[in-house]
Amino acid sequence: MNEFWAAVWAVVWKDLQIEGRTRQTVSVMVMFSLATIIMFNFALGMAVNVNLSAGRDVAPALFWAIVLLAAILGLNRSLALDRENQVFDALLIAPIPRTALYVGKVISVTLFTLLLDAILVVLFTVFFNQPFYLPVVLLVVVLGTVGYVIVGVLITSMTIQSRTREVLLPVLLLPVSLPLVLPAAMATATYIASAMSGEASWALVQAPVLLVIAYDLLMLGVGLFAYQFVVES
Repeated sequence: MNEFWAAVWAVVWKDLQIEGRTRQTVSVMVMFSLATIIMFNFALGMAVNVNLSAGRDVAPALFWAIVLLAAILGLNRSLALDRENQVFDALLIAPIPRTALYVGKVISVTLFTLLLDAILVVLFTVFFNQPFYLPVVLLVVVLGTVGYVIVGVLITSMTIQSRTREVLLPVLLLPVSLPLVLPAAMATATYIASAMSGEASWALVQAPVLLVIAYDLLMLGVGLFAYQFVVES
């Protein structure tokens, strides 16, 4: 077990060092997200004569749409760096469990995406004047992000050697993630709306949050089982 977690930490540390030197993954995700938020904020404001109520109504859905699309960029770039520099081939030769590679990559990409989430929470709170910083909302964001990355790493590993991976990844990943994204977005929108009306309650979002947790656990089991077959094929 100690060897397993040592291998996991080695993968995570390797990704953190690469990102610290290149800053290619997080920077791309943040710039895409920032441009999208500014565009939608001003477009919705102009559409309703500088009244941002329409923007506030769609803010939770826009938040999750940005997370999904930005995370696709991060997944593609993170795994592509390993393939381009033949780092992944070296990891496969190393005498470590394939599941350790999977868990390590999931943790590192999750850290990158959670950093993006933190930035988005601040930006959406400022631009759309909604309490995205509430603990329950943050819990939903973390759970949804973890589940999305769990599936994303597995599917990205399938498509990374394809010439059309930039197109193939979202085509495969987005439909598979719908059972996660829909309850996560619903829980986010419901709790923020109830909080702004002074009627926030855990009972309002308990069912969709449990669905998100169940999805995370199910996909983690699938990923741990299937990853070794994906990377060896």
